[in-house]
Amino acid sequence: MDKAATRVISSVIGMYDLMEQRISLVEDLSKKRAPFRDKAVIYLLAPTKDSVDKMLADWTPSEDLKEPLYGNGAFIYFLGSLPDPLLARIKSCKPLLKRVKGLGEINIDFLAKESSAFHLDMDSSFSVLFKRGGRPSRAEFAICDKLVTLCATLNEYPHVRYDAASPLSTSLAKIFHNKMNEFVGKNQNWWHHGDASHTDRGRATLLLLDRTADCLSPLMHEFTYQAMVNDLLKVTDDKISYEAETVGTAAEEDGKATMTKDALLNENDEVWVELRGDHIADVIQKLSGRIRDIVNSNTAQVLKSKGGSAKALSLSQMANAMKALPEYREVMSKLSQHMHISHECMDLFNKASLLDLSELEQTLATGKDENGRTPKVSELVNLVEEELKTSEDALTRLRLLGIFIVSQKGIRNRDKDRLLTAARLNPKAARTLQNLQKMGCPLIQKTESSRLNSIL
Repeated sequence: MDKAATRVISSVIGMYDLMEQRISLVEDLSKKRAPFRDKAVIYLLAPTKDSVDKMLADWTPSEDLKEPLYGNGAFIYFLGSLPDPLLARIKSCKPLLKRVKGLGEINIDFLAKESSAFHLDMDSSFSVLFKRGGRPSRAEFAICDKLVTLCATLNEYPHVRYDAASPLSTSLAKIFHNKMNEFVGKNQNWWHHGDASHTDRGRATLLLLDRTADCLSPLMHEFTYQAMVNDLLKVTDDKISYEAETVGTAAEEDGKATMTKDALLNENDEVWVELRGDHIADVIQKLSGRIRDIVNSNTAQVLKSKGGSAKALSLSQMANAMKALPEYREVMSKLSQHMHISHECMDLFNKASLLDLSELEQTLATGKDENGRTPKVSELVNLVEEELKTSEDALTRLRLLGIFIVSQKGIRNRDKDRLLTAARLNPKAARTLQNLQKMGCPLIQKTESSRLNSIL
């Protein structure tokens, strides 16, 4: 597999599952590999020139490779549509061509991160999309190629709806429409919901929006469990590290120690799937309740006999409960894991005084304070300036100033200097703030006179 295919497969299947299907070895196409001339090979690749060239190198004689790397069977599958020039390159490699047993497009060029959510694994495309000139960018074509594979996998031939006022959405809609029609034309046996043979439901609708429709939400602090974990903690490809108390057996002495543990927050974690959309306060309450139920169960009498309190739960009591209840070790371990992670979120929440900050953010976003009163702009400026002055975190200051600019449709000229001085932005943050203009958010409010002049 190449890098793209590895990420796609890793998002939905584990090594154990592959082994169950008699896959004896998984290797990286870009690395030097040992020959297995007695075994067939399955290639799973992105339909790119680089990946095709690396595959062909396995079968092309060279100074380092006198004969093909693998045996007489080669099964080649691509994540999406293979361009004709790349197919021609494969045909031109005679040692490979005579060994090909299968060649196909599996149409899974996206990451299935949740049961009802996916993403295109294009985290570097944002700036490219909004720096676009008159022509569509390569990123737009790549997005549409990936969306076609999604629709092909879901058997959807969607109606396309988009904001005609958005040049980006308009461009994506046209490209996707053409590519989807091309796919349908080339795959006569492919079916979709809403066709003559599948009338259980109608065709889906693909709604295309760009970020300019809502620049405010990504800047706001949100306190659901999943949002807080990704906002406040370091998560890389669903993996998170946290500090936890070590857990031994009930016979061990109560020596306290901590160690770094890793957790995968994905669909395989039932607790995460259940609680990730809940408010952080509800998460902690539910976790505490379940742990309390275990500690209060009949098998927990040994814990109670040692003077453990089942009502006042702390992280150390959870560790003690796990020692005393080995039959609940697996369940308690998972609950304890999320208790540690949620408490870490709350520690950062309290340390950064996010409750007060979020109240200010909500006032800016809604135009109403917690009492339902509409504060004057001068009051909001004073509150934001004070928060900017007291905040030690540069990113927090940038976010707050961004929220103010977006929600108030720019800073008044009279307030500009005091707010920028209080924000203490470094050059990179200042450039980031300037880029809000590319999203249709003016940094400085237009005065009545300037509006009249522009009309004239």
